[in-house]
Amino acid sequence: MKNTQLSFADGIQIQVPDSLHLITPYVLLEQQDWFEDEISFVRQILPPGSKAIDIGANFGVYTLSMARCVGPQGRVWAYEPASSTADALTASVALNGFSQVSVERCAVSSAPGVAQLQLQDNAELNALVRNVAAGVRTETVPLVTLDDEMNRHDWAGLAFIKIDAEGEEVNIIQGAHRFLAELSPLVQFEIRDDATVKLDVVSAFGALGYESYRLVPGLQVLVPFDPADDHDPFLLNLFACKPDCADRLAERGHLIRRMEPPAEPLARHQWAVALAALPYAAAFGAGWGSKEVDASVARALAWHAMSRDTTLGMAQRHGALVAALAAWQALVAQAPTGLRRASLARVANEAGARSLATQALLGLVDHILSTQELDVGEPFLAPSVRFETLPAASATSQWVLGGLLEVLEQSSAFSSFYTGQGALQRLHLLQQMGFASEQMRRRLQLIQARFP
Repeated sequence: MKNTQLSFADGIQIQVPDSLHLITPYVLLEQQDWFEDEISFVRQILPPGSKAIDIGANFGVYTLSMARCVGPQGRVWAYEPASSTADALTASVALNGFSQVSVERCAVSSAPGVAQLQLQDNAELNALVRNVAAGVRTETVPLVTLDDEMNRHDWAGLAFIKIDAEGEEVNIIQGAHRFLAELSPLVQFEIRDDATVKLDVVSAFGALGYESYRLVPGLQVLVPFDPADDHDPFLLNLFACKPDCADRLAERGHLIRRMEPPAEPLARHQWAVALAALPYAAAFGAGWGSKEVDASVARALAWHAMSRDTTLGMAQRHGALVAALAAWQALVAQAPTGLRRASLARVANEAGARSLATQALLGLVDHILSTQELDVGEPFLAPSVRFETLPAASATSQWVLGGLLEVLEQSSAFSSFYTGQGALQRLHLLQQMGFASEQMRRRLQLIQARFP
């Protein structure tokens, strides 16, 4: 299959297969970026001149982003065993003039040697296999360990390492005991294998003194991960680091070591103040002010406003977000009236409870479409930051439904690659209402091109 050249993330050039039936090219065309929230966080934490490693680099969306961050004075080592994928990554490195990137054509595991790499149509799913079944496409690849590679490379002061190795994570850790003891990087690792949460990887890091954290997407901050919690089905990656690295990240506002209870919202966080300046409030504010607002709704709105107050410390903001989520869950359980489920979805998405957000949106959209009823008499949160900026005065019902449909499309799947033609009705409706974003229009065009 021939390759094509695409752009993403501030003009980075990447070479990928020219096919809408493969994950990476489709997602990059659709979102002009990768679909994982973690990639934005990585771009924030990697300073110029730093060093990073990408294990399971694939076509290089992380590698190339990291290279842009660290700049010519930094260094990125990208490990990609599949020859055709590594060739494409090497070409992308050259396209961008990233002399700071070294592409290593090997797989990382627990011991040096050779192994069979099972090849899939989607290179993201390539995996090392010990027993090769008949008829399965494989490629023989060299194996290395991080402990041995540390002898070859100058990794002193390494800032970050990403591990996405399709089930090989524990083996990689076993071959990296000295590496993980002597260095203190932040490690991003894949936590989910289909429906299974790989808690053995969390335990393996924990045994070496690395605590695990998850990303809170709306705040772009790491918080402690509790293996006993119910894990959102959309949670794909975790981060692990030693206490000294955690302290450094906490000082920069990128990590919270300990959860804090919510503080009391201030006057500027009250809904009448916080929502008044937003364009959509002009269309609904008169109705909100004509009657007394439920005290629990007012408190939930205030906590959300507090979570967005950048003058506060990140621990305070996170505590407020947690309180807002609990408050909206209680309100919806008590009475799912008006647009309470829209507010719950907004807060849930920001907190990383994406499945909860999707459930709330599905119920609300189904109610609106089936009953043609829209109750906007109670203050509510806009479905997304984008819709906060869009005036609603001339078409309030379309504004509400358009916002709900767009966020539902974004939150219910990582990409329309996975929903396929099932997303067409929603996207057509968005288009007809005139509130479709550029990405929603691209989604519609891509699905139509993929399924002519």
